[in-house]
This record gives sequence, C-alpha cells and structure tokens, in this order.
Amino acid sequence: MNRRTRTRLAHLVLLLAGLAALVYALTLGGSPTLRCHDAVMTPGSVCQKADGSEGQTYEQRVATRRAAQPVVAGLGVLVAGFGAALLVADLRRRPKPRTGSEVEDAG
Repeated sequence: MNRRTRTRLAHLVLLLAGLAALVYALTLGGSPTLRCHDAVMTPGSVCQKADGSEGQTYEQRVATRRAAQPVVAGLGVLVAGFGAALLVADLRRRPKPRTGSEVEDAG
C-alpha cells in the first residue's frame, strides 16, 4: 500500500469515527436504560460507589447523560467534518508528475 492510499485511509477512518460518535450520541447515548454495576436503575434508586462513598441518584445520572449527549454529538460532527475535509482535499490534489531521474547527466 503506497503512502497516498494510507493517507486517504486514515482520513476515511477519521470521518467514520466522527460519524460513529454522532450515531452513538443520537441512539445508544440517548437510551433510557441506566445501569449501576450491571443492575438496571429506576427512578429514585441510588448507585453506591464501590468504596462506600456517596453515590449518584438516578436523576443525577440522567442529567449527566443529557448534558453529555450534545457534547458527544458536537465532537462527532467536528471530527467527521475534519476527516471529510482532509479526504476531499487529498482527493482533489493532483499527483506530482514524474520527470525521470533527479540526477542530472554530467556529460
């Protein structure tokens, strides 16, 4: 695989990673099911931390998830847009013409 193909592949992976983050934020990230140590949480329940310190209530976890969702979606859009811009710029760039040897004849 040549260098140009590897570069295009890296730009495509960046684009797909951004789209994956966006799709996650809009689907799985918005799932109504909250878990605490493999148990489904319900309104009014509290998730205790493993060290016994104060945990989070169901309502706190829902608020945290809702606050994070647009951030993840926004970052996904930015990463996907950056990957797309790099890919398009690379696809528009013309390859340098080969002009033979760079070493001049001495004679």
